[in-house]
Amino acid sequence: MDHDAYSAPDDFGFGLSGPEFALVLAGATLIRLIPLLILISAILKLRRFPDLHALHILLLASVLLVAVLGAAETFAPGAIPTALRTSGVWSFVWIFAVAWLCVTWTRSALKTRLRPRVPDIATLVAAAALMIALAIPLAVVW
Repeated sequence: MDHDAYSAPDDFGFGLSGPEFALVLAGATLIRLIPLLILISAILKLRRFPDLHALHILLLASVLLVAVLGAAETFAPGAIPTALRTSGVWSFVWIFAVAWLCVTWTRSALKTRLRPRVPDIATLVAAAALMIALAIPLAVVW
C-alpha cells in the first residue's frame, strides 16, 4: 500500500467534527465496556443459577475469546501474521467470537429473565448507546 497517496484530511478521523469524534471515542469505550459487563453478569449467574452452569461456562469462554482477541489486537498487533489479516481469516475469527458472545449472552439473558437485573440491563443500555454512538458519525460521513 502506498502511504504517500493519502493525506491527513482524507482519513476518517479527520473528516469528523469534535462532537462526532467524541461519539466515536465513546463507542470505542463502550466496545470495551460491554464484554466486562457480560463477564460480571456471567460470574454472578454462575453462583445464582447452578442448573444453568454449562451455559454460563460457555458465556465465560466466549468472553475470554473476545478478550484474548482484543488483547492481541491492542498489545501485540505484530504477533498476528499479515497472511491472516489479508486473507480474511482474522476477520472471520472476530465475527465468530462476537457472534458467539452475542448469542450466548442472549440465551443466558432469556433463560434467567434478565436476572441479576443491573449488569444485564446495563449491557443492553451500553449496546444501544454503542449503536447510537457509532451510527451518527457514520451517517454524517457517508
